[in-house]
Amino acid sequence: MIIMIPAYKPDHSLVALCTELADEAQSRGACIELLVIDDGSGAEFAPIFDRVRNTARTPVTVLELPENRGKGGALRAGSEWVQLHHPGQSVVTADADGQHLPADILTVGAATESYKLVGTSAIVLGVRTLDDQKTKGQKVPLRSRIGNTATIGFFALATGRKIADTQTGLRGFTPDVLDWVISVPGNRYEYEFSTLLRVTRTDIVLDQVPIVKVYEPGNPTSHFRPVRDSLRIYAPLIIFLAASFAGFITDTLALLFLVSCGLNIIAAVVGARIFSASINFAINRWAMHDGGKRPSTRSSVVRYSVLALMLLALNAGLLEALTWAGIHLLVAKILVELTLIPVSFAVQKRWVFSAASSVQAKPKKLTQQPEHQRIKVSVYPL
Repeated sequence: MIIMIPAYKPDHSLVALCTELADEAQSRGACIELLVIDDGSGAEFAPIFDRVRNTARTPVTVLELPENRGKGGALRAGSEWVQLHHPGQSVVTADADGQHLPADILTVGAATESYKLVGTSAIVLGVRTLDDQKTKGQKVPLRSRIGNTATIGFFALATGRKIADTQTGLRGFTPDVLDWVISVPGNRYEYEFSTLLRVTRTDIVLDQVPIVKVYEPGNPTSHFRPVRDSLRIYAPLIIFLAASFAGFITDTLALLFLVSCGLNIIAAVVGARIFSASINFAINRWAMHDGGKRPSTRSSVVRYSVLALMLLALNAGLLEALTWAGIHLLVAKILVELTLIPVSFAVQKRWVFSAASSVQAKPKKLTQQPEHQRIKVSVYPL
């Protein structure tokens, strides 16, 4: 089993993690190899990686990427290296900052190996749901709480699946899914979230193993950029909301234009709605494509039309009910739109622009040096 740890400008937590992992594996009788990826950290951090080589009491491989590729790029490079040098091995990814306990990493690894033994393609998530008894009462950082809640809600809305911790970096992969994992686009933090979104549309098992919640005070070693990386993660939802607003503006302007051209109000409303819906359809078809299989344009048009008619009927019915109950028309309109926007997003993401795909996740034997051919590799079986 390969434990893959991407690291960008790490501190000594990486050294401690590798040492403790080796000790925990030895106590359990587990056979592991550490794959530490230096994601372009630079010469200043070379002593840290030297200590990793000289401290860990288990085989260690250090991949030195010539430049920073982001977490997604580092994980992809590591997966390619595993396929090239250790085909058939399960992979467990863990963060370098010590926020995953060695015992939990090996537990996720054991669950992954159990799927491998029965020939099941699987991704195992270590979800942070257990309290750390050593720091009982410690509050989860506000940024992490907000991020976890938002991504859990977005993920459920987009896929209909509930994942307790969508941001976890502790994940296990059976060897037959590595080809598929490498194909997922994205180089930074959005890569891991994209992987979860796309796996729900395959026949790969997505399992969850409870692990201990460990958070650094202030999270000083994190390289997550709250604004930029959050925009990458939530891009489909943000673009959808922007497209909905743009559709409203387009619909209104088209309506005014057609009325000014002499059309009666009913014809103008229908023409404006067809025009704005066409624009909204084109934007959302592009924005909601996550790289997986999707239905034909004709099929999506039919589905989109069915959804539009259903939303129109719901809109009229809810407005009628709320105004009958004495709620002001403007207030009722806002409440109805706030209700139907997430419904529309979920249906478009899961049905209108989506099609279930079956992944034949068989390991591919690499005959050429992959993308990271200029990577310096040093192996230390200590």
